[in-house]
Order: sequence, then C-alpha cells, then structure tokens
Amino acid sequence: EVHGEGQHFAMDLGAAGSVLRLRASPESCVGVAEGGLLAKVDCGAGPDGPRFELPERGQGPIRWRGRCLTVHAPSIELDGGARAVSLGPCEEGSESQAFLAPRELGGSAFVGVNLGGWLLLEEWMWPEQMSLRGIHDEWSLIEKYGGPEDARAKRLMHGHWDSFVQEEHLDRLARFGVTHVRVPLGYWLLDPVYNASDGFVAGGEAYLRRLMRWLKQRRMKAVLDLHALPGGQAVDGFTGRRYPKAAFFLEEEHFERGKAAVEALADLVLAYDAEASTSGVVVGIELLNEPKHSYWDAPLGIRAFYEEMVPRVRRRLSPDRYMVLLCFMDSPHTATADWLAEARHRDPVSFAGVVYDTHIYHSFGDNSAPWNPGQDYCKTCCRDLHLLEPMASKAIPSVVGEYSICTGFPSWEEEGFPRTHLENQWSLFNTTPGVVGSFQWNFRLLLPDRGFERFQEWSLLGMVAVGYLPPDGVYASDLSSRCPQLGGRVALHCPRFENATVSWNTSCEWQPRGRALGLLDEAGDEAELAGARRACGAWLIPVSLLLAFARV
Repeated sequence: EVHGEGQHFAMDLGAAGSVLRLRASPESCVGVAEGGLLAKVDCGAGPDGPRFELPERGQGPIRWRGRCLTVHAPSIELDGGARAVSLGPCEEGSESQAFLAPRELGGSAFVGVNLGGWLLLEEWMWPEQMSLRGIHDEWSLIEKYGGPEDARAKRLMHGHWDSFVQEEHLDRLARFGVTHVRVPLGYWLLDPVYNASDGFVAGGEAYLRRLMRWLKQRRMKAVLDLHALPGGQAVDGFTGRRYPKAAFFLEEEHFERGKAAVEALADLVLAYDAEASTSGVVVGIELLNEPKHSYWDAPLGIRAFYEEMVPRVRRRLSPDRYMVLLCFMDSPHTATADWLAEARHRDPVSFAGVVYDTHIYHSFGDNSAPWNPGQDYCKTCCRDLHLLEPMASKAIPSVVGEYSICTGFPSWEEEGFPRTHLENQWSLFNTTPGVVGSFQWNFRLLLPDRGFERFQEWSLLGMVAVGYLPPDGVYASDLSSRCPQLGGRVALHCPRFENATVSWNTSCEWQPRGRALGLLDEAGDEAELAGARRACGAWLIPVSLLLAFARV
C-alpha cells in the first residue's frame, strides 16, 4: 500500500515473455537498472523491451535473462519502508523466490488459515485455562472468573485478545504463503446485539479492528465468520456455550437476534471499509459456521435463514466487492449444492458472489486403525475430489473453510508426512474447478509444554517452528497438478467412487491396478466441467473479487 496503484501490474503476454506494465501509468513498465535492481522504465525502452518470463503453470520464479526476481529481507528497505526488489541467482537455495500468478493467468487458489481460539475460545485450544480445569466453553470460563462484568474476567479476556494474535505471527504466516485469514467470531462481539446477560465479556471488536490494520499493512485479506449465534447453531463448544440442543433453530428470539447479528456484521465491514487504515481488507463474511444439518428444513431452519439473509446482506454488501460464505454440513453435498444452484438461477443478483463453504477433515472418526499414511493420501487424492464434485459440476464457487493435517493418530511424527499431506490437500483445492481458496485450521494453539503433543499438528506455526513444515511452505510446493508427489499412483491406483454416495468418512484403499477415477474421468463430466471453465461468468464471482484472491 506504500505506493498505492503503483503496486498493480497489467501483463502483456507474448512469445518472448511478458511486459509488467504499471496499471496506474500504462506507459511505464518494470525494467532492470544497474546492479540488477528493478526500476520504472519506458515500455518501449531497450532493443528487446523489458520482458520477463512468467512462472510455468502458474508458479515458480520470474526470470530475466537467466536471473530471477528476488524480494530481499526486511533489513534492505527503500524510502517509505518498501522492500528492495532485484534480480538474483536462480540456483536452489538462493534468495530467488517462487511467485504465484493470478487465477486468470493459470495461477493458484489462495491459501489461508483460521485465527481460531482468539475472539471465540475452544477448550482444547487453551487447555491450561479450560479443558484441564473441566471448563468446556467460553461462557463457563467467564462464569468461573465472576461473570462478564467482573474485573478478573475482563482482565483474562482482554489479555488473551491482546496477546494471542501478534504482528510477528502474521509475518510468519505471510512468509509461509498465507494471504487470507478466516476470523471466527461470536455474536457478542457486535455491539448492536451485545447483552451482558448472555455471559460474555465485551470489547473484542477493538482487537479485530487492530487486526484489520495489521492485515492491510501486509496486503492480506480477511473473511469474518459468525462462528457462534444466540442459543447455538450446533451442540458444540465452538458456539461459545454448549447447549443440550441447537436452540438457535428452536426459539424465535434467538433466530431473530441471529439475523440482527448478521446485519450488524455487514455494517461493521462497511465501517472498516470507510476507514483508510482498514479499508479493502475484508473480502467476505460467513453467516453460519457448521449449523446442525438436521435443522435444514425446520420452520426456523438453515434454509429459511439463508434465503432471507443473503438478499438482506446483499443490500449492504455488493457482490462486486464481497463474498458471502454459506456453510453446509450434509454429506454428500448433493442436495445443498442443488439448492444453491437453484437459488443462483432464481435470484442471480442476490446470490452473485455467494460461495459454498465445505469443511474436510480426516479425523473425528474418518480414519481407522491401524493407521498408515496411505489412508490419507488415498482420501485426499482420490476420494475428496468427489466431496467437491457436487459444487464443481454445477459451476458453484466453493471455499474449503476448514481442513487440517490431523488424522486422528500421531501422524505428525511420520517423517515427511505432514508436508506431503498438506501439499496434497493444497494441490487438490488448487486443481478443482471453482475452488477459490482454503483456510487451514489453525494458525496456532496455546499448549502446555508437556502432555499435549498430539495436538501439535493443529498448529500451523507450531509445525513450522519444530521443523515439520518449511517456513515458505506454499511457495516451495508444486500445486500445478493433483498430488504430484505421488507420481503415477493417482493415475493408476485410485479406487472408483460414486459422486452421489461418497461421504466424508467413506474409506479409501489404493487398488492394485486401475486408473484415476476423479472429477474428469467420465467423458460427460469432462465436457460439463470444461464448459463451466469456459463460462467464467457462470461462477458468479466478479473479476474484481477474483483479483482480490490472487496471490502475487
């Protein structure tokens, strides 16, 4: 943001490479000055013109005459705090870096991460304060400290909000290749619906606003996720208070307050965009996290909530600027994908930019003993493609809002497994039509020094810190095809799955011989999806919004 539009480039593709033309000054291009530093030059300067070789298949180095574009360390700064960019050697291990081109140039879906356990607590993510003391949700923790008005509870929560997400964490995430964050929120963060009688401490929004400033300084983006609604949309501690039933769908007062919370969240996003220090950061909101699917067709149900609230949100948040994420917990996703496809057809204005959020985990009863890495490789590279197929085949844009490298077993101790498993998942999301990005769960945890090692794999930064993942994991990965590290195994040994019946816990075993039975195996599917790819507008994701997803 230091130089505003000067950071945006148009690319004039040609046989000899691409000119990097400054969008704000079309007659000016990126050129090479003395010493290999980059400079602004006349686009016609030089006998060959300042043409660069772009990454092959969407990722890799940007080359000029045998040298590679290099972004230097923070210690080398220009006026205004900008980083020095120059040409450097292309050898392995040098300072040269991999770049990811925008989607429309064959680039990658964004790689994001959840900031869970911050503005909404979960017992297993802060065991010393919660699970080890028999406390199972945020409401119970605050009650133990005297309630939401007690100074002890306020001190505890404000201290956590202030310390759990720091600028250094965002810097490490950015270095890893993360460009987007999903921020789980409780409805009580929103002043228009806050009520101390609910039992939650007020004041979290100030820390969210601070996060928006930090993200803008790093050119990172955010999705704000209503993770907890009044009465609870599921029977789980992630709703803030573990109720015996999903009372959000049972009591009209809760249901109406939930609607008010969604509108308050939309208004908060507009307030952020009205401030120079926080504008342009939020690219979407999520209306419900993991609602209990048995309430889909209830009178106060998921379907009724979505059908009313999507148009109401769209009256505030333009589809040219903001996604609206809708989370579904059915499996297979056939019925809800059909519903969203019909809604997009029935009301294309309101449902433009509406994205299907699916969560893909291999833990929680999916994997079985005795565990081995092949179980997860098979599921990611063969089965999980079919979990995304109901949306892809109908040209519905989707986001994998939660996934992890957790398998339910101590798999992170297997040499090489965490990195391969993560890269397999990224490659699946990157090569599946309509998947615009993903958010790993989670960026970090607050774990004791001993006794909770099995939770380590849920912490992205923790896995980097102990060496199980490289510090530049996304940029060091090949995401151009599905599971490339497995070589021909995917093409020859994937089992067959039926899209209409494969579920989140369907087993997967490599076959002695066969062929890849993925999304594009059958001729009809291939033709249908090829047509969806050609019909860019069919995804109902505006180009301006897609540009916000591009990792540059």
